[in-house]
Amino acid sequence: MLKNSPINKEESNRKPVTISIITVCYNAARVIEATIRSVMEQTYPHLEYLIIDGASTDDTGAIVRPYAERGVLKWYSEPDQGIYDAMNKGAARATGDYLYFLNAGDTLFDAGVMERMAAHCQPSRAEVLYGSIAYVHPDGHTEQRIYGGSCGKLVYYLTGDCINHQAILAHRACFDNMRFDTEHYRICADRDWMLRLKKRKVPFVCTGEMVAYYSLDADSASVKNKKDYQREAKYCIRKHLPLGYPIFALFEFCRNNRVLAKLLHGVYRLLYIRR
Repeated sequence: MLKNSPINKEESNRKPVTISIITVCYNAARVIEATIRSVMEQTYPHLEYLIIDGASTDDTGAIVRPYAERGVLKWYSEPDQGIYDAMNKGAARATGDYLYFLNAGDTLFDAGVMERMAAHCQPSRAEVLYGSIAYVHPDGHTEQRIYGGSCGKLVYYLTGDCINHQAILAHRACFDNMRFDTEHYRICADRDWMLRLKKRKVPFVCTGEMVAYYSLDADSASVKNKKDYQREAKYCIRKHLPLGYPIFALFEFCRNNRVLAKLLHGVYRLLYIRR
């Protein structure tokens, strides 16, 4: 556990867990309302919703403003230095016990998901809880991406994969002195953040819940910037798990070999994907 984490206090079990949902966006007029509505539909009453907008120049503001004026969300619009800078701003402004990041274009799995996740918080006394997500492909079909108990272990990151941040609910103590690294990462700062938590022995607890629909459209950073994604993932492992880098490199070699990549993909789908 993180040192001096508020979650260690007995009184935390006597009050409802509050959750801050944070959506960062820029020029997201096409997709932002679906994200907002999925939050507004939640049955859990102890939610705070923040939208951190990077001073959009399209109609994002026109869509968000009426919700902000009704007081159902907090809207901040100002220039930023990218997605992780915006996420850091959201973490600094959030007041909930737990923080959850839901990107513009992604949606919560159903109306009860935050209620179910909140129910896991107090009994587990964990700083990080995670579930699974559903990939939404460009043609509209969906697949469940299952993050099981093994995905919360440090060795899992040597495969080149990591838990998607849309699957994670983290106690605010995880952000108090450990923000996303915007100096070295444009795409993989969430991976770096998770590895820093793992190195501090912060427990990751698998809830088994489906948490969100994650859009795999052409605007996804990992889709648009595949080479940058691979470079940053490699840098992250070298930095945090240097002794395990040969294992990571072996998986990378397999991914870059047509025959081995097909075999690896088949195993991946067998273990982690459900239609």
